[in-house]
Amino acid sequence: MRSARVPLACGIAMLLVTGCTGDPEPAEPQNGEAEPSPPPTEFRGELPPGLEGEVLRHLHGEDADVHPMLDDGQGVRISPVDGAFLISSDGEDRHLLHDAATGETLWEGEAGFRGFASDADGDPVLLMADTDDVPFVLGPDGEQVWSADDPDDAYLDGLVVEQPDGWSEDEPEGAFTVSDTDGDELWSYDFELPEDTDGDDEDGSEEDGDGDTPDDEEDPPLGVPVAAWDDTVLLSDGETSLHAHSLDADEAGEELWSVTGEDEELGLPDTAAGAVPQILGRYTLPAEDEAADGEEDDGEAEEDGDELLLLRWAQPEAPSTLSAHDPATGETAWSLREPGTNPAAEPFAPSGATGSLYDEETGTLLLQQASGEASLIAVDLAEGEELWGLEDDDTAISPAFAFDGFVYGDQRGDDNGNPQLVLDAVTMDVVDDELSARVEAVTETGHAILVQDRQRFVVGPPPEDGEDEEPSPDDDPS
Repeated sequence: MRSARVPLACGIAMLLVTGCTGDPEPAEPQNGEAEPSPPPTEFRGELPPGLEGEVLRHLHGEDADVHPMLDDGQGVRISPVDGAFLISSDGEDRHLLHDAATGETLWEGEAGFRGFASDADGDPVLLMADTDDVPFVLGPDGEQVWSADDPDDAYLDGLVVEQPDGWSEDEPEGAFTVSDTDGDELWSYDFELPEDTDGDDEDGSEEDGDGDTPDDEEDPPLGVPVAAWDDTVLLSDGETSLHAHSLDADEAGEELWSVTGEDEELGLPDTAAGAVPQILGRYTLPAEDEAADGEEDDGEAEEDGDELLLLRWAQPEAPSTLSAHDPATGETAWSLREPGTNPAAEPFAPSGATGSLYDEETGTLLLQQASGEASLIAVDLAEGEELWGLEDDDTAISPAFAFDGFVYGDQRGDDNGNPQLVLDAVTMDVVDDELSARVEAVTETGHAILVQDRQRFVVGPPPEDGEDEEPSPDDDPS
């Protein structure tokens, strides 16, 4: 793989909510009229790269059959969530879920938005809090997945973790209970920090007659839940180790595997071997394309590829290291030294990498770098190789989202009036820098919101048979 880096003057400004660029500009009064002309309703030009389908509807104007929030003078932010758009008021804690294909309102309400997370299958969910600050979780279909009954309960990747009273990072010990979202207990245990024995045997364990504790009688190390998937929960000891434990009913609590910075296969320097590992996320690699080997496509749905658990090991004043692991076995797939120095992870921090972007089509992950020559690097997760990076110079590019093999980014200071451009996710080649419309958000189903001449257009595949193309009168909030 070739390595290329493009200059960047102002650093990377990744967008958690992709539609934070504001509403289309209001129209100026025409021909001395007091009222501005209405926004256009016809889309002009070709669809941007990676997008297919047709124009399904527009979102502004008197003839737009949409929720009135979209014409709120305070503006809105728009984020993709699976096959829907989360539309949030800029001025208030008001939100609605808008089905991307049909325009149906799936959910609306007054609530605080706390961010995105995932369920046990890796599908996206929304972390919310009601007006009394009680946490709840919404699925992308608008259905409530979970609501907290106890202030000590926390949602974690499709599970509910009951923490000890008064739990904190400084005092992490106590009794933990892991349950499903229906409240059924899966596993409970007590976590105690290991004592610093300084070579003594005063570790709280019972000794055998010879004063030694046989290895096979030692309980596996425990910790605080920091990630989960399938029937597995990942515990952190707050130091340098992660331990995966089973939640299967027949073997709940059994240790499946562990990883520590001292593992030889990671090849970490001594300064990083004692680092707290940061869980960047769990990623699904693209499925191997059998048609590329001469086999014809039988039309069946393509299966997902392998999964990887990605960790970052930071060290003071030196480049950090990435390591990729099989979530089922913990086996190390590869490790990669990053070009920049990154902050040390906080103990017991949940998984996630601020500002990261993942293109599922190519298996390319974009990761911010806190310092060093590159402000951002693109990593091939299948091979564990750096593909390209961005460096400082006169051009400012802020990647906003990745979709279908492309990276959409903002250009600052562009003299041609083209603030958005499209890069190839693998090669970094510029695919298009003269788009007919600004792409504000794209869902996993391939539906996009395009901003053109004071109007928002929804484009993408038409609704499938059985789906209403327009909201029914009962669903119309107006």
